[in-house]
Amino acid sequence: MKQIPWLRANAHSLVLGDEACIVREGELGGAVFVVERGQLRIATKAVDGGSVPLGEGGVGSIVGEMSWLEARPAVASVWAAAGSHLLRLSHASLDDLRRDGHPVAALLYQAIGSKLSLQIQNQNAWVHRFPGSQHEPLRKVLVLFADLNEQDVDWLRNLGQLQRLPPGGVLIDEGQQVSDLSLVLAGDARVQVHSQGQLRVVGSSRRGELLGEMSLFNRGGHGASARVDTLDGLELLNINIDGVDTLDGLELLNINIDALLAALAGDPARASRFWRALARMLSQRSRDQLLERGLAATSRQAEAQRDDEEIDLGQLTGISTAGSRFDWLCRQLQNQEG
Repeated sequence: MKQIPWLRANAHSLVLGDEACIVREGELGGAVFVVERGQLRIATKAVDGGSVPLGEGGVGSIVGEMSWLEARPAVASVWAAAGSHLLRLSHASLDDLRRDGHPVAALLYQAIGSKLSLQIQNQNAWVHRFPGSQHEPLRKVLVLFADLNEQDVDWLRNLGQLQRLPPGGVLIDEGQQVSDLSLVLAGDARVQVHSQGQLRVVGSSRRGELLGEMSLFNRGGHGASARVDTLDGLELLNINIDGVDTLDGLELLNINIDALLAALAGDPARASRFWRALARMLSQRSRDQLLERGLAATSRQAEAQRDDEEIDLGQLTGISTAGSRFDWLCRQLQNQEG
């Protein structure tokens, strides 16, 4: 990672003599860990009390970031093997990094976003074997616009042109390269994956959803992991990632990735807000996916035990503000069309 020199200069170095639990499910913790040497094993609790392995990690792995990004209990426990060398970054030092507008903040959020996108892809490979629940995830736009400011939202609006996807159109096809980041302004989309030779509906996307964001971190990968289409038509804000319109019949707002990256490169503060927003969305998506399948049970219990008075009013205010910004964006695009 490009930010490793900063990490080494600002982190506390740990060398473990014995195996140790460095992140404990259900606890907020207080640090993010980066593995310089050694191995990790990661597991979460199911509602029946059983332990479900989530994966392993090695050199370069980042853990503990979800609690920091969301200020919520960890969804899994992480054990580091004996002899592991770790860099420990306190939440306070990471928060100072963002507030100071240090250029490495944007790089760190990008690295975390990339890690989370791969984490979600790995979860997608097995999580559907667990029965689903009625958990309703927070709309992604509320996470995105809570981190951005009014100028950022207007900046996104000015980078593209509104279009529409007609009924029966396909936004993303499974296995194909995704070149667009799409914010759903109106309508419903269904999400399907191939399973045992058939397309199976595994979810839906509605107003306030963002689609294709993982392709920002995995360009040139194996293509989309799911098919997204609509029977009702969608109105979308689309951010073009490769500068090529490959989806016919869509009504979108396309933003060239070169222009996007050039603008972010010249504005470290905006880049930090933008990549932080995407990392937080992916973190929430990973968490919601586990919760929907009856996993992360200890984390769920920890949150349920919190008194109503402990709810973070700042987070509630951010959600309300984000909703207002999204409504403003929709009105501006409607006026622009007229």
